[in-house]
Amino acid sequence: MKKQLRTLTKLLAAVIACCLSVAVHAQTTVRGTVTDADGMPLVGATVIVITGTQPGGGTTTDANGKFAIAAAPGQRLSVSYIGYKETSVEVTTKTDYDIRLESDNAQIDEVIVVGYGTQKKVNVTGSVATIDSKAFDKRPIVSTSAALQGMAPGVTVTTQSGAPGDDGGAIRIRGINSFGGSSTSPLVLIDGIEGSLDSVDPNLIESISILKDAASSSIYGSRAANGVILVTTKRGSKERFSITYKGYVGWQSPTDLPDMVNALEFRELTRAMYLNDGVDLNGEKPGSTPIPDYNDEDMALYRKNWGKDPDLYPNTDWQDAVLTGSGFTHSHNVSLSVGSERVRMLTTLGYVDQEGIIKNADFQRYTFRNNADVKFNDKLSMKLDLSFSNDDRKASPYQSTIFNYMNTRPADIPNQFSTGLYNGLGMQGMNPVALMLYGGSNNTNTIRLSGAITLTYEPAKWLSLQGMLAPRYTTTNRHNWKKPVTTYQDYKGTSTLTSASYATLTESGSRAFYGNYNFLATLKYNFSGHDLKLILGAERNTYDYKYLMAYRQVFNYNYDQIDVGEIDNMDNSGRRYEWAIQSYFGRLNYNYKERYLLEANLRIDGSSRFNKSNRWGYFPSVSGAWRISEEPFMQDVKHIIDGLKLRASYGTLGNQNLAGGDAASYYPTTQNLAMGQISMNDNIYSLVTLNTLANPDIKWETTTMLDVGVDFSLFNKLNITADWYRKETKDILMKLDMPLGIGLNAPYQNAGKVRNTGWEVSVGYNNQWRDFSFGVQANLSDVKNEILDMRGKTSTSGVLRNQEGYSIGSIYALKSLGIIRTQEEADWVNANCPQFKETVQIGDIRYADIDGNNSIDENDKDIVGSTIPRYTYSLNLNFGWKGLRLGLLFQGVGKTDGYLNTYYVMPSNQGGTFRKEHLDWASAENPNGKTPRLTSANKNNWYDSSFWMKSAAYLRLKNIQLGYELPKSWMHRIGLNSAYLYVNAQNLFTVTNFWDGYDPEVGYGGDSSGDFDVVKLGSANNYPQVKIVTVGLELKF
Repeated sequence: MKKQLRTLTKLLAAVIACCLSVAVHAQTTVRGTVTDADGMPLVGATVIVITGTQPGGGTTTDANGKFAIAAAPGQRLSVSYIGYKETSVEVTTKTDYDIRLESDNAQIDEVIVVGYGTQKKVNVTGSVATIDSKAFDKRPIVSTSAALQGMAPGVTVTTQSGAPGDDGGAIRIRGINSFGGSSTSPLVLIDGIEGSLDSVDPNLIESISILKDAASSSIYGSRAANGVILVTTKRGSKERFSITYKGYVGWQSPTDLPDMVNALEFRELTRAMYLNDGVDLNGEKPGSTPIPDYNDEDMALYRKNWGKDPDLYPNTDWQDAVLTGSGFTHSHNVSLSVGSERVRMLTTLGYVDQEGIIKNADFQRYTFRNNADVKFNDKLSMKLDLSFSNDDRKASPYQSTIFNYMNTRPADIPNQFSTGLYNGLGMQGMNPVALMLYGGSNNTNTIRLSGAITLTYEPAKWLSLQGMLAPRYTTTNRHNWKKPVTTYQDYKGTSTLTSASYATLTESGSRAFYGNYNFLATLKYNFSGHDLKLILGAERNTYDYKYLMAYRQVFNYNYDQIDVGEIDNMDNSGRRYEWAIQSYFGRLNYNYKERYLLEANLRIDGSSRFNKSNRWGYFPSVSGAWRISEEPFMQDVKHIIDGLKLRASYGTLGNQNLAGGDAASYYPTTQNLAMGQISMNDNIYSLVTLNTLANPDIKWETTTMLDVGVDFSLFNKLNITADWYRKETKDILMKLDMPLGIGLNAPYQNAGKVRNTGWEVSVGYNNQWRDFSFGVQANLSDVKNEILDMRGKTSTSGVLRNQEGYSIGSIYALKSLGIIRTQEEADWVNANCPQFKETVQIGDIRYADIDGNNSIDENDKDIVGSTIPRYTYSLNLNFGWKGLRLGLLFQGVGKTDGYLNTYYVMPSNQGGTFRKEHLDWASAENPNGKTPRLTSANKNNWYDSSFWMKSAAYLRLKNIQLGYELPKSWMHRIGLNSAYLYVNAQNLFTVTNFWDGYDPEVGYGGDSSGDFDVVKLGSANNYPQVKIVTVGLELKF
């Protein structure tokens, strides 16, 4: 038996050797030339040998378009080149091949997603920006809205937090339309279903289309006043089986932090402040006593010992103490694609974990999506999509306090005593580190489940019928457990402080059901160069929202369950609202020889949010374009100017998302009642009162937009798009003044009007020279916002103001004339134009006398700045050499104002510590100092003024990525199709003239309530933006 096995082994070895010998001798050197359609050689074209379906060795063409490669009969040569269609030829006994590539004009063949369908990009008559997922799919982005920043002109994304899972941005398309509390966010549709952009895993996205003008958006009617974002997710391919893995690991750190003074510097500055205010530090005056810590004796001792004793002479770095979170983040995504001619399916699983830069801050998301396409026969097909996501967000209930105290507590007070006890002295018991570690938890869980089934039936080539049913269900549960934290006033623990008197627990839950049901009929007809396409449809959208909340305080046991808390001062509340929209719409597309293009849209919406007399709205639009490049007289220069299109559009849009999100605001046509109790004759009676009048005449906010643009392409490499637009919104909801004698809150009325005028330019260029490729995309846009009508009213909140003739969210303050530098100037101000009845000195701020009454007071406030970003720009650079890839994204704002006041810039006025720049304070001895005079007694410098406003314009290196695609010949040996390794850095550096240590993208200094949702304003208590460095890997099997 063994002998037979040895004989068989020898025989197999001989056969294998023979086969290898035949294969080796069968391979010969194949030569050839690769040219374009005009016979010009293509330099650097890629030639790969294909055996069956597996790629093998490869080469590139030389300066004459020639190549040489080893291949055998029966194999194929795959030839590709950027800007040309890939082709393959079978290897025969020939040894020389002439291969001609056809131009792959992306502008002609590219199809983009538009409202209720797709169109060839060259035939689009409106203003539509498209973003391919390749532009962001390897960036460490949790919230997809952040991925749009810098990707399209006219689209402004303001990212205002770096908190885990909260890096999403506020999106504004072509300015802000409303100031009455109505929604200013665009409509987001995910595979045709309304949803949240940040709920979509960026790894699942195939492309994003942004509809910016009325002609493109009006088919969505009352929901499209602020623009439309269409997200298309990835679907399965016809490949029988493939697996893709994408993942990264990374670390986060703050983009910027203020440079704070040390303990001794704080003591010296505070002492100087007291001296400026005439405080008797040494108790030399009759009846006075020395001021502890700041008299001459204590200061001499402190100068000698500071930083040497953590209990008595500490030098605490509060930023180091607070920012102790790992900042570690990682993401993993696996997709499985299977398919055939009849069935295609893509299943994706995703997981992301983002830990905070402070402890007890974390975000986790689990995602699942399954997209299936079934073709039953040549006439009937179906799409079946299912999506699930589970978000867990963990934060401290004291989060804003933690960041507040991190940058306001002085370094001369300890964080933790040598005995391990946390200090509470000098911070009202609110030690930020103790709060972070022991203050409880604020956890939010959100589950989203959505599905869609779409049936398409084509009874004839000219007719297609489609119906879709798409429900979405969302639940959100929040558990806010706020515990009192005990701190101590000395290292012995003899006296204590607490952050709160008792523990509180708020449990809240909401559920929302959204349903979308639509039916489309598409008719096509072609004759003699005329192309007609008509879409007719009906749609119904429903929304049902329910919210419940329970609050308890005082827990005798450390057990965070709602029924453990005492019922005294408990609060239980809830609300529910629902709405529905019934719609009918149509779109007619016409083109003649793809040269003259016309599109007309009409949407009719009926909304339950309005009274019957104003329930229905009509939203038409029309657009047209002339493709000059397709004219016969342009054919001689077509090889140069391969695309030239002029277009124009005009249309009307509506806004039914009126006045916020609560039930009373959603139904401003209904009287608002308040329920309560009243005591009479020692008895309690129920009471219902009317507190807000109704207005049955409320109607849609209506936006009209005019747009003209040009699309230009040269050499199939350089693309230029430019647009100018004017957008006006009227019938904005406002509460006008009513006689006080009525005793009720004023109802909403359609009264306001806003105009946005702007322009956009986008320039793209792509080219390849042999192994080197280069691409650039530059965007620049501007929008000027102006309130045209407020019926003579103004609206002010903090430093923000809405006023006719100015932009929404303008900064309203005194106009600063700078710091008083000489005694003569101070004497003149005190004698001729006193400021708030204060005596000013060298180093104080001087204000402009706006009303001309030779006195400065609140009446001298005026509009001094604007928070709306202008001249937004981006530059995207991509380089490639063989397998190496380098990409850079620069993004910024050319003009906008930010405001920062309170203790962050004037601590001597409002408490807190100092920043390094306060060391250079102005005085008689230092008249050219950078910051105002140190004083807590004189209020002159306290007032809101343009002195505290700075330009928030910035240039940011938003993303840089260096990657390497491993040679496919290596990958095939280990069973992989491809592998890509990369290093990525986000928010790497920022150039700005804003306040040092504060991110310019976050506007500081007011509030974000009500009418002022332009930017999220505050006192810098928010979680700072972060820079992220990641290492990633993409594998395809």
